[in-house]
Amino acid sequence: MKYLIDSWVSEIIAISMIAMAGPVAYAQSSSDMNAVLFVDSALIQQQTLITEINEALYYSPTLQSQLHVQVIDINPDGHVFNGALDYSYDKSGEWVAKYRPGKLPYLICLRGDKTTFRQELYQASEIRECVTKG
Repeated sequence: MKYLIDSWVSEIIAISMIAMAGPVAYAQSSSDMNAVLFVDSALIQQQTLITEINEALYYSPTLQSQLHVQVIDINPDGHVFNGALDYSYDKSGEWVAKYRPGKLPYLICLRGDKTTFRQELYQASEIRECVTKG
């Protein structure tokens, strides 16, 4: 019985460490390419886009290593989001004032602090523009 409990505890610890390592490894990417994506999660199409981009990052370690994606949600009543994306809410308008996005959803690509590319985003695959045009 003790063996089963020890085995079960070890498995839970291992799973927890794997879950913690994913985001930590992602956040410490060596790439200085960043994508800042402005969305309004009140719109179902933009919720779908966020989910598709998150899946693209989750299933592509290469893309994760090349690009850090920061999603800025302007919806003050947005829901909690967990995933490969770095997800924040702009309740005070600070991010919008700093980056002045166009019509949402809007993508801004940065290398370091320098903007390299800006465009409206229609498909999740367009997030790769930051890598190809950055």
